[in-house]
Amino acid sequence: MSNNSTLAYVKSFIPGLANQGTATNATTATTTNKSAAPSMNIFGAITGATAATANAAVQRSPFAKIAAYILSIIVVLFVILLFVHFFITPVFSTHPGAPGIIPVPGWDDGVLYWEYTNPSQILNKDLPIHSQYFGYSLMMDILIENPMQFSKQPRILFSRGGNRVNPPTGDTVLGVMNQYNLVVGLLPDTNDMIVSVLNKDHNMENVIVPNVPIQEPFRLGVILLEQALEVYINGRLIKTRTFSAAPMDVKGDIYPASGVEANIAKIRNLKIWSRLLTTTELRYAKPALSGPTDFGQTRPIPSSTSCAVASPAVDRMEKLSAETMPQ
Repeated sequence: MSNNSTLAYVKSFIPGLANQGTATNATTATTTNKSAAPSMNIFGAITGATAATANAAVQRSPFAKIAAYILSIIVVLFVILLFVHFFITPVFSTHPGAPGIIPVPGWDDGVLYWEYTNPSQILNKDLPIHSQYFGYSLMMDILIENPMQFSKQPRILFSRGGNRVNPPTGDTVLGVMNQYNLVVGLLPDTNDMIVSVLNKDHNMENVIVPNVPIQEPFRLGVILLEQALEVYINGRLIKTRTFSAAPMDVKGDIYPASGVEANIAKIRNLKIWSRLLTTTELRYAKPALSGPTDFGQTRPIPSSTSCAVASPAVDRMEKLSAETMPQ
């Protein structure tokens, strides 16, 4: 009899042994299955996560490739444009009016004053030109509201530095103010504007702008070089004055018109650059020219002067006033 047959014969007489063997086998199998189950679950989770990640990567890959291609093209085009800009012709315009066809915002280096506030003294230490007395540019919007407040001396509307002469000693700017860097005013009995720089020999370097607009805002531009003065009206060069000597070394506060002269004209949008602007930069400088309502203009020009000084120009100014009065 074989061993298997003998074992089966013995188990038939001992039923418990047979059941025990079966239970033992079952228990062993169950234990084996339980111990294997966590391993199977962990491996399945890892495998599933890896598969999901791989699938997501596969799904994102075409878009990532397209984005990379687009970025590469942009970089190449930018490098080409930079090469053209610096070696062939300007492409990027870093300032309003500067050459170039692609404007680059945020590069305007001018400092703006009196945009929303009434003109007041500006301390020299707060100016971008605090250490300069030439080599700078500025502009301002002006409204000549009442030019018929006549005087025997130039009527000062704007100045940088300077000391008032009291009482005035003549009919020139130096008769009203000395030790100044720049003065803007009207001549005593006309609407001709004077822009004056004092040179180191204590002589005036003047530019006269004849017949500036009345009750109509205009933009005055000034570029002060070491050897010359350029004056612009509404972006158009009116005159260049070549100096006989360099400007006097005066670095002072900025003053708007005061007293009676404050009733003659209003000024806003004073903008100053610590460099020399080109003509196109000055012409297209921001903000845009102010309109009459920006100055709060609500009344017509007076029909007669409030000044007691008689002048042969009164009749001419009254005629001009009548011509410019709204019908």
